[in-house]
Order: sequence, then C-alpha cells, then structure tokens
Amino acid sequence: MSDLAAAAAALGIPEPIAERSARARATATGQSYEEILAAWAGGQAVAPAAPAEAPPEPSAEAAEAPAEAAEPEQAATPATPAAPSPAPTSAPAAVTPAAVGAPPILEGPAERPLVWAVGGVGVLVLTLLLGFLFPSLPETNNEVRSSHFDLSEAALDGQVAYLRAGCASCHTQVVRSVVADVGVGPVALADTNQVPGFRRLGPDLSNAGGHLNAEQLGAAITGSSHPALPLSDSALSAVVAYLSETASPPSGGES
Repeated sequence: MSDLAAAAAALGIPEPIAERSARARATATGQSYEEILAAWAGGQAVAPAAPAEAPPEPSAEAAEAPAEAAEPEQAATPATPAAPSPAPTSAPAAVTPAAVGAPPILEGPAERPLVWAVGGVGVLVLTLLLGFLFPSLPETNNEVRSSHFDLSEAALDGQVAYLRAGCASCHTQVVRSVVADVGVGPVALADTNQVPGFRRLGPDLSNAGGHLNAEQLGAAITGSSHPALPLSDSALSAVVAYLSETASPPSGGES
C-alpha cells in the first residue's frame, strides 16, 4: 500500500483530499510532500514549521546615511505655493412659505340655490296665471254670446267645402278665454257649430267675417300669400258665405 493510500486510510478521508491536504501542509511547513504522507500513514503528527529568520536590523550609521542623502533632494525641490483656499460661501437661505408668498385663494360668487328655485317657481306661477287662469276681458259691446249660428244653405255647403279643403288643419274657430285671444272676438262656447280646427298656424277665423267683407275674404283665400286650395268658384263663394255668417254680430246687435 502506498503512503497516500495509507495516509487516507489513517485519516479516514478520500485519497484526493488527503493528497491536496498533504501538499498544502508541505507548502505551509517547508517539509516535503513524501515526509508528510509517511508521517500520516504511520499515525505521527507533522512537526510545525520553523519560524522564518528576521532580516538583520540596519546599523545606526547606515540609517543616518540615507537620511543625509535625502536632505539635498528635499532642499533642491522648490516649495510649491499652497493653493488658496476657496472663500467661504454663505449657505443659501432657506425658502420659507412666507418668502414665496401664500397660495392664491380662488373665490367665486356664492351659490344661492334657494333663490333660483324661488325664481323658477315664480315664473311658472306667472305663466299659469297669464295663460290659463286670467280670462280675457271682452271688448265693449262684444260680450260672450252663443256660438251656435243659424246657417243658410250656401253657408252649410261652405262649411263642407271648408272641411274638404283642409282649412281646419291651419285655422281654428275657437276663441279662448285667455289673454292671447283678447281682441279676436267673443269667447266661443261649447254649443258652437263652427269648425274648432286642429292647429292655429294661421289666424283664427271665428270672426273673420266681422273684419272683412265677402270680396276681401275671397281675395285673402285666393291671394298669393295663401296656399292654393282646390276650390271651384262655387265652392269659394260657399266658403265666403260660411265665414261671413259665422262672424260675431256687429256692435249693438243681438248677443
């Protein structure tokens, strides 16, 4: 058995580890690798390495000589002027909120929702009063009267032609008791035999015959400012008769 195998067996470690350990110990102690393996194989301890000899101390004369030689070099070297130290700068003043200024305070108009609510309710109430609750004031000698008219045969034919021509889609024949209808004529009652109409796009015709004569009514119907109607001459005359007979009675007449 080789010394390496015997040393590994004696130490109880693998041979590669025993080999690296022996070489490291040989380097540290100055002994040979073989001596360390033989000692480990025989179960002996390896002697510690002898301390290295300290180098001899230089004599006092030798120490003084380099010092004397160094002095001329120091004298020959010109002294460099010291760099001027930078002037001390004052530290920047701390920035305080007072130096910057207080942040601006944005102020807007005060909101008054109650005022707006009261104003809106007031406008609504005024609209209701003017449009629906305040009755129109009848003109002098033009009081509310019966809205049923005794129509002649020609006026009855004119009423039929009035409906066929679609006059009721743009004109009404109903005067309401509201401020908007003041001056149109007497307020129409529920017993009217006129044509109430659908929309008041054109003027109300309840009292058209009281403002215009037959010739003026015919000219207004056939004029250029009025839409063309499919009316024959006889139908036009009948419509004029209908509008004339449904007008309110003249001032001082029957009510």
